[in-house]
Amino acid sequence: MVSLLENTNIEFASPFRYRTHVEEKKVICRLLARRVIKDNQALFIDPSTTTAYLPNYLSERQNVKVITDNLQFAIAANQMTNLNLFLTGGSLRPNSNSLLGNHTIQDIAMFRPQLAIVSCSTLDNTGAYIADMDQADVKIAMMKSARESILVADHTKFQSVNSDYIRLASFPAWSTIVTDRAPKDQFLKHMAALGVKVIYPGSK
Repeated sequence: MVSLLENTNIEFASPFRYRTHVEEKKVICRLLARRVIKDNQALFIDPSTTTAYLPNYLSERQNVKVITDNLQFAIAANQMTNLNLFLTGGSLRPNSNSLLGNHTIQDIAMFRPQLAIVSCSTLDNTGAYIADMDQADVKIAMMKSARESILVADHTKFQSVNSDYIRLASFPAWSTIVTDRAPKDQFLKHMAALGVKVIYPGSK
């Protein structure tokens, strides 16, 4: 998972992260399926535990092409005939449930999908951050190859003081942020000024 112990740069193993903030992740995935992902689109899904829940909400979407290094997503989506799934190569890190490394980056560069859906460990008014370089490389490669990037982050990742040290990108690198509850007004106004849409339950 990408969530961290408070005020540390230590990344938890994926099985632990998968079990934390589960309802928040499900809200985000429901919003992605209803308001972001369209029929016949191609998209990158990043190596995060938030996006691992997404297959549960894609049953009504048709002919969606997914390129991912996320093994949890791939296993969950394996029986879904409405999805065309492409799994990248790469090295499997213990307890990560994701494929990482140079082969992953090379495979990502072969594709040009409409969307890259990526998560972060923390974000603030300037950008989004993560504590793991290998994960960052994959996410950045996906954003570089896609036509448009979507950031997913539950409310616990919004921080005024950022403890993570690897910047994925600065705003407005993402056209849209999807989260589980309304951020503070100051953040919403700042994103609006940058042309970044913020989607949360009850938003327009």
